[in-house]
Amino acid sequence: MINWILQKNLTKPEILERIKSVLNGKDEIWEEVEVIPFSNEIPKIENKDSFKIIYGSTTFMLNAFRSEELKEGVFFESTKFQMKNYVDKWKDHVLNSDGKLLKFGELNDFKSEPKKKWFIRPNNDGKEFSGKVESYEALLKWSNEVCKLNIPELNKNTEIWISEPKEIKKEWRLFIVDNQIVSVSRYMNDGQLDESENDIPEEMIKFAKDRISEYRIEDVYVMDIADTKSEYKLIECNCFNGTGFYKHNVEKIIQSVNNFVKRKIKKKPVNNKQRK
Repeated sequence: MINWILQKNLTKPEILERIKSVLNGKDEIWEEVEVIPFSNEIPKIENKDSFKIIYGSTTFMLNAFRSEELKEGVFFESTKFQMKNYVDKWKDHVLNSDGKLLKFGELNDFKSEPKKKWFIRPNNDGKEFSGKVESYEALLKWSNEVCKLNIPELNKNTEIWISEPKEIKKEWRLFIVDNQIVSVSRYMNDGQLDESENDIPEEMIKFAKDRISEYRIEDVYVMDIADTKSEYKLIECNCFNGTGFYKHNVEKIIQSVNNFVKRKIKKKPVNNKQRK
């Protein structure tokens, strides 16, 4: 039995309804739960005897990954979903492959002109802060102020990735299940949110397929790709369980994940003790 655990707060009602609309097989059920923002608390699950797949916020995804009860349905490994790993595996096909891995508190030692602009983002997929472009002096001031607070999510030891800003024309999000591209949507156009299910260049798809064939980061995941006007680059990958949709075929994605999980369950060896 596959049981989708859906976070009803912070998830668009339309998306929840679209997910639930395809969970109508005899071995498919769903539950809605509420997740307390920024809390480590796991919501109560009613149908425990099932293969549980969670969908919701990053907080829910990370909490579920740390939970023995929910981990099996989280397509994630913290050491894989990191900028350092993307660059290690995909080299200069990654947009910010020219960057450097630092700890947040080490910005004081970073050599730069005060007015020079830099792009900064967390190294991992925890979303401690959103990636942004700022001058070095502004980043240094921000780092010094935050490090004094010493909060768990962002402190002097938090790993960051810093690189020179890049000019991006368009951005796409691809949902990938078992190495197959299931659904694609453009979400940015000339720096503005602009969703499209029709603007899907063949060259971009070929670029994505080449990266997928080079390295399987997870069974189910999301890949963001940029058009830099001269070539395509991989921006980052994201954990499926905590990633939002744009003009995607949500129903097809959910069905593809279900079919993959069912194949996976079938292949699991049966304990002889359980047969008796």
